[in-house]
Amino acid sequence: MPLMKKDPIVQGDALSPVEKLAARWDKAAYRAQGSPFEDLSVSALARNTGTKAWSRPGSVKGDTIARYIYLSFEELIEIEKLDMKSATQLLEICEATFLFEEECNELGSFDGIDKQAYHQRMRFVEEFGLYQDYPVALANLDFDLRELCAAEEVITFVDLMEFIDRLSDKAWIGGSYRNLQNVFAHGDEKGLTQYFPYRLGHRGFHLPEALSFILNRIKKHELNAVLEYHERRRKRSRLSSKRMEMPSVVESRLMPEVIQCLHYFCNHQPRLLLRLHDSAYLCRELMYLNDPQSEGVLHWLLHLTLGIFRPAKDAGIDEELKNLTTTQDTALLKDLSDMLKEEVG
Repeated sequence: MPLMKKDPIVQGDALSPVEKLAARWDKAAYRAQGSPFEDLSVSALARNTGTKAWSRPGSVKGDTIARYIYLSFEELIEIEKLDMKSATQLLEICEATFLFEEECNELGSFDGIDKQAYHQRMRFVEEFGLYQDYPVALANLDFDLRELCAAEEVITFVDLMEFIDRLSDKAWIGGSYRNLQNVFAHGDEKGLTQYFPYRLGHRGFHLPEALSFILNRIKKHELNAVLEYHERRRKRSRLSSKRMEMPSVVESRLMPEVIQCLHYFCNHQPRLLLRLHDSAYLCRELMYLNDPQSEGVLHWLLHLTLGIFRPAKDAGIDEELKNLTTTQDTALLKDLSDMLKEEVG
């Protein structure tokens, strides 16, 4: 009697536990290849799906999904030196990511999708202590996206999260739109720092990072003029050379945005305005930018702006203030002046 072929189901049942994991990994890895998730960190996907925090043996740079999905399950252990526990966890993170995506696609109503998306956004906001009302106008967005936000009345951080979510099904979106979608959808902490004044390892948004974005919003030739002025100003204080005329963009663009940043952060962080008059404190905070040239310019810009409603200790700043011709936002300045009086008192 001829031997009968084994039923493939029976064969599957005969697979070892490791072989079953390898089969699951092949399916999940193939699906992840070329997907929007490929360039996201494994830690961000773990947070987004609510699975256990990602942990692997040894510390590595560039710990994104793409690092792993082009390897077999065996290669995860042999090449990446994952143990069985971390390799299994990586598999579960990938499977949970696609399960979440399928659940969203299968929801029967837009209300259900909106509710799930809202809870996902709020989990991101709460985990990193983000300010929901942070003005989009002070974010590090490109010109087109800032224009679109203004036209659509997208005012705050949370407004932008909802707006980007509404755009998520539009095939044409790309660039910063798509990047922001991934940041918000997957809790990408590092990606957040590109657009908002978030500091890795610290909750909330921060004034120095917000001020650094101001320099990104002016034209390149304007920035070069400001940098040149600041350098000559610094040398003049040592050499007593002739004063150079301050670039007009300082009054027209930079100081108004410094005032807006000060007004926002001083309303959210008690006694910040008083601490900013301490040069040592200000220098320590600006050092987080890790950009000495920007740190120096922003240190000067802050003291120049603060000098409007509190006498400056620097004679050079006093001289610059006397030559200002543009009237700044009197309402914001009055609020800041009142705050300073309360903090001093």
